[in-house]
Amino acid sequence: MPRRRPAPVRARELHGRPIRQVSRVSAPALRAIARFERIHYTPGSVAGALDSWSRFVHGPARVITGYGTELNPCPCCDSLDPYVERRVLRRALIALPARAARELRALVRPLDDLYLARSIPSPEHAELRGLLE
Repeated sequence: MPRRRPAPVRARELHGRPIRQVSRVSAPALRAIARFERIHYTPGSVAGALDSWSRFVHGPARVITGYGTELNPCPCCDSLDPYVERRVLRRALIALPARAARELRALVRPLDDLYLARSIPSPEHAELRGLLE
């Protein structure tokens, strides 16, 4: 008879799929992020938002400059909207304890700086730029 999987391995899975975790942060920060996700979002949402924000910022310049004209290519899918993903990160940075927020901010700030360098200040980008302050 096969033995049961260890509890830490089972805990990192949701419906048979692994839960995404933010890489390059300490274990206490991961615990704080997991606690935040349990209360406010779903497990893995902060890692997904960070990944999505990174893909948007590192994507083609035409996507960044065109953001706001075609605000969301699929209105039923909020996960495609960088504004929604960046808002998740902002809420996490505000709600997390200071040390965990500092570690997460160290990952988010370079992406924000890259976005500010690659985007053109325009009224369409005002809401997204407002999240970065």
